[in-house]
Amino acid sequence: MSYKISREILLKAPREKVWKTYRDYLPELAKTMKTVDKIEVVKREKVENGFRIKNKWKISGGLPNSIQKIAPARLLSYYDNAFWDESRWVCDFVEKPIDDNGVYKCVGQNIFEEIDNNTRLIISFELIIYPEKIPAVPGFLKRGLVSKIEKIISKEVVKNLASTAKHVEEFIHTKE
Repeated sequence: MSYKISREILLKAPREKVWKTYRDYLPELAKTMKTVDKIEVVKREKVENGFRIKNKWKISGGLPNSIQKIAPARLLSYYDNAFWDESRWVCDFVEKPIDDNGVYKCVGQNIFEEIDNNTRLIISFELIIYPEKIPAVPGFLKRGLVSKIEKIISKEVVKNLASTAKHVEEFIHTKE
């Protein structure tokens, strides 16, 4: 089962600054984000056409209580493996739980488009939850529950993406 979503966000900042802020300064920005406890760079490698970056995210919540009851705290920490393709201004990413339990996977892409002196950020992703791997929920309830969970989590992810974009924009303007 999966849930796909796409969102466009207009940032009032030049594309190159938005790109570099997302790629290079998220750990610093995490300190100002209320749903993120920490972002840690695990691996950063310069490759042809860009960078491969693995970040470890620890989020504190923002999810509804009903989801938090069945989603153990360890699911709120995940690895974000991204390829920042400088030739296309595109970041492809895959997010998976820290403990690699296979409960979910999020696959997506961020496209950074230049519009005058602003940036249109197009974020699209597919959230896939594997119901058979969800702990603490009886098997007969898992299938029906998963589609609801995917929608709720995806909506929360979109809210967090918009919030992150706002933080990126503010960060850029304070550095000018």
